[in-house]
Amino acid sequence: MSAKQHKLPKNWPSNLQFISSLDISKDLSKYLEIASGICRFSPKDIAAMERISISKFYGFSSSKQLSVSPTALNSVKIESLADKPSHPASPYFGLFATKNLSPGQLIIPYYGKVTTSENASETSDYCLRLNCLAVDADSSGNEGRYVNDYRGILDKPNAEFKEFINTDYNRVEMGIFVISSKLHGGIKKKQEICVSYGKGFWSARK
Repeated sequence: MSAKQHKLPKNWPSNLQFISSLDISKDLSKYLEIASGICRFSPKDIAAMERISISKFYGFSSSKQLSVSPTALNSVKIESLADKPSHPASPYFGLFATKNLSPGQLIIPYYGKVTTSENASETSDYCLRLNCLAVDADSSGNEGRYVNDYRGILDKPNAEFKEFINTDYNRVEMGIFVISSKLHGGIKKKQEICVSYGKGFWSARK
């Protein structure tokens, strides 16, 4: 998948750091690296994960280029919802497809600052668990932080959070994938990309 010529996505806020790789220390990365000896994922789980080179996904020849030059993807865009007052996330933003996306394909990795689960923010709306760690896109991240929950938008989610192996680092990471069922039909161009945040997310905010 090729990258856009410009680095920052349209509508990216100036007060947030834009990244195209995990913000993670070497010590914490070992818990995700499948050959480290202390990876927290089981061999069975690892065997079931898709293997993807994120540098190639972004159109780069190496992971170093991607970490030095964070780049927007040409397959998604961040759109304002200010002109859609009935939208549950109005007047904020949503993540939309700029081309047809096939069932099961990776839409975008979910990036942010990685901490231990114990040190994860209890108030962030952008924090995902990754085994014993947490990925928080509250202050830094990529377009993935703008994916909305499907409730009030679609009948069912058309995308899902799923672990995969980034072969650039031989490391487990989190991504947003199109729902894999062929009966679903994928995601059409201009359609909003929506996942399920899970009932626990909403229960904690009542």
